[in-house]
Amino acid sequence: MRPLRIVAGLASAVLGTFGLGAASIPFSPDLFLLFVADNARGGTVYRAMLTGLVAGLLEDLLRTPPRLLGLHAFTKILLGYLLATAEARFVVERPSWVGGLLAGAVLVESLTLALLLSVFRGEPLLWGSKEVVARALLTAAAGAAIAVLLRIPWRDRFAARRRRRIA
Repeated sequence: MRPLRIVAGLASAVLGTFGLGAASIPFSPDLFLLFVADNARGGTVYRAMLTGLVAGLLEDLLRTPPRLLGLHAFTKILLGYLLATAEARFVVERPSWVGGLLAGAVLVESLTLALLLSVFRGEPLLWGSKEVVARALLTAAAGAAIAVLLRIPWRDRFAARRRRRIA
């Protein structure tokens, strides 16, 4: 069941990225980070880092071809490790905490990318833009919404609906 969930999560992140890009939305949530955060939920560091590698490489291929291949992969591996470690050490239950953790992860990722591009390509260190803040807020809102949806007992609701339909 887990490999199918990983493939479905990656496919939804890719299709969502394509869909948001086709809709010409100026600021969009980081769907690949949501995928990595979902796999880091159990506190399993290796699974979070492996999915961070795959998600980061896909993001490198889809988003920024002229940049260095592996930048997003490195940051997603780092964030997968940090999120899984935080999940193992702290109880992150409230949707606001999930959103705050994801907003912080977006800020750490953008700072890491800016530092790496500054070191490897000599680009100026531009970090505090409106795009970064909007991306952090949208990713936090999307993560909080997903956390709320995951707390709903869907199986019980579907079973109760099925029992009502049969009776």
